[in-house]
Amino acid sequence: MSVWNNPWEKRMHITKLVLASIVLPSIMVAAMVFSIANKARFATEFSMELAGFEGFNSTLGHMVSPAFSLKVHVENHRFLQPHSWWCYHGGEAVVSYSDVALAWGHVPRFCMKRRVPAELNVLAWARGVGVPEDLLRRLELERRIGTAQILVQLKLFYDDGLTSAYRNQPSPSFKLLLKGDEHP
Repeated sequence: MSVWNNPWEKRMHITKLVLASIVLPSIMVAAMVFSIANKARFATEFSMELAGFEGFNSTLGHMVSPAFSLKVHVENHRFLQPHSWWCYHGGEAVVSYSDVALAWGHVPRFCMKRRVPAELNVLAWARGVGVPEDLLRRLELERRIGTAQILVQLKLFYDDGLTSAYRNQPSPSFKLLLKGDEHP
């Protein structure tokens, strides 16, 4: 006997099909929302510009005391977050040239409203950094011809209440040109 001949079994089959057509898409939507929300942590976009630098006029042999004024621009594109603000609990910045750390500094704590750009200033500096003489000469030459590049790496601190997926977000890094003469 066919299922469709018995009215009771027919209703049971239709009920199962209706429930399956509601439950399965709901599970798929929940999985997609979770996936999007999990990837939303990468929605913060960082950019950086070099506002000024000084301290490369080495009068003490191969010792320099550089300082870099950096402007960090941040945009929060997260759309699935529990509140409209996203905060970073400060961090550290390291400026290097050819894998030699030249300066470091503190990134202040900052918060961003969703879809509203933020800007913060970071001062990275050091006193009496020993740099190999040939590297200093190369840096000076590259600065004069406008090709000297520094690498700025930010390590940001997150709220302890976040999951490890949020805490393991890649640290932003930037290559910036040292253009022109030194200026604070």
